[in-house]
Amino acid sequence: MTTVTLALGSNLGDRLANLRGAVALLQERGVPAIRCSGVWETDPVPADQPRYLNAVIAAETALTPIALLAVAKEVEYLLGRRPSRRWGARPADIDILFYGDQRIDEPALQVPHPRIAERGFVLAPLAEVTAGPLPILTRTALDLLAAVGTARLTRTAHSLLP
Repeated sequence: MTTVTLALGSNLGDRLANLRGAVALLQERGVPAIRCSGVWETDPVPADQPRYLNAVIAAETALTPIALLAVAKEVEYLLGRRPSRRWGARPADIDILFYGDQRIDEPALQVPHPRIAERGFVLAPLAEVTAGPLPILTRTALDLLAAVGTARLTRTAHSLLP
């Protein structure tokens, strides 16, 4: 089994239900969460869409990285995501942040996720799930978050677990 870290986001429909649905659907497909962050509300980028709810989970899986990506895309589809403009509004978004301590550089998948260090909306929940140095990056999520700041991030009272 490999420990993986996934970022979850939603800004269409019942955002919290979408995040919880993603956790449940991932579990059904062999990616059970072992740690869940709290739920964070963030401004969208670009700004012409609804606000996001974001979270991060650590999970264990026997899936290969490409199979995990396929499961993530399937779960997004089952939750209502359809092809649209890049960085557009979506009911579900699942990104593979880390796959164990492996570096993956393939056309369809880059791990660690190439924009982790720029995204407070990923780093804040990631810091709740991973306390020590991040795989490959060797810095903590809190160190990286200090560099980008927490403006426009709000931790909600919601939990991914019902």
